[in-house]
Amino acid sequence: MFGSLFSRPKNPEERKIRAWCRQKLGLTPGDLALYRQALRHSSAVPEDRPELPNNERLEFLGDAILDAIVGQFLFNKYPEQGEGFLTRMRSKLVSRHQLNILAKHVEIEKVVESNIGRSHETSVPGNALEALIGAIFLDKGFDKTNKAVLTLIQAHFDLKIVEQEDRDNKSRLLEWGQKKKRKVEFRITEEANRSGRGKLYIAEACIDGTVRGTGKGHSKKKAEQDAANAAYRSMRPHGGRGEHEFEEREEQSDRPRRDQRRRPQNRKPLPRAVNRPAEPRAALPPHGTGEVHKPVSD
Repeated sequence: MFGSLFSRPKNPEERKIRAWCRQKLGLTPGDLALYRQALRHSSAVPEDRPELPNNERLEFLGDAILDAIVGQFLFNKYPEQGEGFLTRMRSKLVSRHQLNILAKHVEIEKVVESNIGRSHETSVPGNALEALIGAIFLDKGFDKTNKAVLTLIQAHFDLKIVEQEDRDNKSRLLEWGQKKKRKVEFRITEEANRSGRGKLYIAEACIDGTVRGTGKGHSKKKAEQDAANAAYRSMRPHGGRGEHEFEEREEQSDRPRRDQRRRPQNRKPLPRAVNRPAEPRAALPPHGTGEVHKPVSD
């Protein structure tokens, strides 16, 4: 109540944000400065006003709140499903790809402050939506944030389709690590971005301490996904079927040796005829007991 009294729009930009929140989110902002911060990308902070806060801290908070909301929602919606399925579904719903789609549905670009060209594929819309969730949480509390987020998800996503999607290799890699008792972790480093488009993160996907894939991105999530994709590709055969195949590959890695031990050592494979006319099949020369052996298939 007091937030609404003391946070009336001070300029056209804040009036636009308040109208957008009412139309797209079904709520009226109390602390408008908080919402404007959530929609301000670091590239929009003027050089002569470095103290002006960007949305990175709110994005961090929004990420945690979004995970909690989606986790609780999936826990209640799928009572018969196990941890692996729930983890995979949550990762899909809160992935940068899905958040960017959701941000476009609500036309968040109309209220985002950013100096990154819209012609470039970036994570700015999804990051801003996450930061906005953090702002709503601070302004309205968990229950209203929960209602607003679930309304958006259910209005714009078909969960049946999301179930069938196979886009998030990071969650599949983590699930595989849990099943196989392997330590899967992601290491993040940051490097200066020469293009001037904000920070650039480098991620390494490690399995039992060994780097299996690396990735880059303007957000930590994007870098981790790229690293997971690279690791996933490195763990499957060329043209393979993905997770199930590399699991089978590990389980069967020592089978050829066992098969070779079972095979009699004095039996040699017969050469195949190449480009020869068909000839009557002759009996093989005696072998030990004089038995005729059938040809060994390749």
